[in-house]
Amino acid sequence: MSQPDVDSNKTYRPFPAFSLVWGISTLIHQLAFTFWTESWQGWVLVAAAIAVIWKPSCTVRFVLLVLAALVNLWNKLPFVPNHVLYEGMLHLIILLGAISFFWKGQGRRALEGKSSSWKKNLPLLVGAIVLKSVYFLLPESFQGHGLGAITTLLLLFGIGRLLSRGEVIGGGEDFLSRFSPVIRAAVVIMYVWAVVQKLNWDYFNADVTCAGQLHREINAYFGSILPEAPWALVGAAIGSLVFELGIPLLLIYKRTRFIGFVVAVGFHLWLSIHPAAGIYSFSSLILAFLLLFMPLSWGEEMQALWNRQLAWLGKGEIDRGRKRAKWIVIGVFFVTLITQGVLYLTIARSYEVFDKANRIGFFAFFAWGLWIGGCYLIAGWKARPRSEDLPSKLKVSFVWIGLIPVLLNGVQPWIGGRTQTSFSMYSNLRSEGEGNHMFLERIDLLDLQVDMVEVVQSAPNILGPSDRPRGIQQFANIGHRIIPWFEFRRLVSEMGGDFEVDYTRDGELLKLGRKDGKIFGDETAFVEIPLLQRKFLWFRRLESLEGPMSCTH
Repeated sequence: MSQPDVDSNKTYRPFPAFSLVWGISTLIHQLAFTFWTESWQGWVLVAAAIAVIWKPSCTVRFVLLVLAALVNLWNKLPFVPNHVLYEGMLHLIILLGAISFFWKGQGRRALEGKSSSWKKNLPLLVGAIVLKSVYFLLPESFQGHGLGAITTLLLLFGIGRLLSRGEVIGGGEDFLSRFSPVIRAAVVIMYVWAVVQKLNWDYFNADVTCAGQLHREINAYFGSILPEAPWALVGAAIGSLVFELGIPLLLIYKRTRFIGFVVAVGFHLWLSIHPAAGIYSFSSLILAFLLLFMPLSWGEEMQALWNRQLAWLGKGEIDRGRKRAKWIVIGVFFVTLITQGVLYLTIARSYEVFDKANRIGFFAFFAWGLWIGGCYLIAGWKARPRSEDLPSKLKVSFVWIGLIPVLLNGVQPWIGGRTQTSFSMYSNLRSEGEGNHMFLERIDLLDLQVDMVEVVQSAPNILGPSDRPRGIQQFANIGHRIIPWFEFRRLVSEMGGDFEVDYTRDGELLKLGRKDGKIFGDETAFVEIPLLQRKFLWFRRLESLEGPMSCTH
């Protein structure tokens, strides 16, 4: 017999609450970058997120969501925003927590107590995963759309059969306790690295600072009511560092935690107003993991608030209100997604339409952001007299090795590695050339930032968006023409058909390309980059290696 769904309990349970918020945040990421709609990985991730939203207390559903997110991330790598790669690191931490949970925690006992039907359907899902993996190992000539669609349908069928009985695999609080302290540490590391990367001279240059640019572009939505003089732009730069360093410090200590929530919610909702899709998607991620900094007394107040809202929505019945709330979330997601798709189909797949479509996604996010942020603050205010430590105390576990990628990610620019996704978002950071940081200097262990290339001209334009862009690669820093040889080689080796490129390397003007199917110029530029390098290395396009560093993503 299936155990009762703990979602129906009126008491606060940290794991279902976090699982629910994480699932909604996943859907918001999908609204921000809709290129996933042409991949099976994206649809599997959406299905997993909806499954979690419907039964957020089930640990197996949550693990399936994490796995689906990692598969989707692998498919998109390396062309993802900073925060999406960072979210992947958080998913690795959660996955390590899942291994600990099912290996020696309550997860094993929870699985052993399930019905034979559930145990029968689990091998079906594993088999579907194996078939999909074999599909990717086949030569490209054997893959094709038909076989790809069949293996994807089998995968979705396996997930559906496993979850069809609606059983809940419990033990969520034990599961949460195994990864939440590590996630909190990863949050602190992320904020610290974001501050360190911004400690460069150009971030405080009123003419080019990214903080000033964001300030002006957000201010435009309000009729430019805030000052935009040089002192105000430099003040925005200093203020952003105060917020980004202050938020984790305020959240750590119980005496300042409520102030930390106020600052985090206000700061990131304000930033989300900026038209760049990645910013509101990042704000959604921040609002999700804030829940892990919430003491139990806050959670109890928040659950009481949710119960009153659900009772209103369900006309006196909390369970009915809960079902309606879930349908509202799922319905808003698909209505927004369909509206975005109509724009692309009826107008064009261009940067301008991409911007308009993401404004629609922003409004869906902002409504949710105001609601969840408001719930956090109301609950925190009511629970302030009962200040207490955070649940899930720090303890020794192999899950902590999940922090290694987070720590190393910020080091990348300083060892000659990637620059695009190294916590350097909107930082004005330039590690290439002589660099512009106040105290950090590059040590070329990877030697990838030494050999720089400037694309003078090309036909067709290898730097411009294609007619049917499939990722954010072609939308990042449009118009900037200086890139490492590694990135130039990626573009050339992936270029199909005839083309011609004029470029400078080591001060020499050179030419390469393909004519009538035959390549000419430096043949090493046409050699495909190895898989792991192709997946984990991505470099920003620069406007100049000298002078002030313009704002880049």
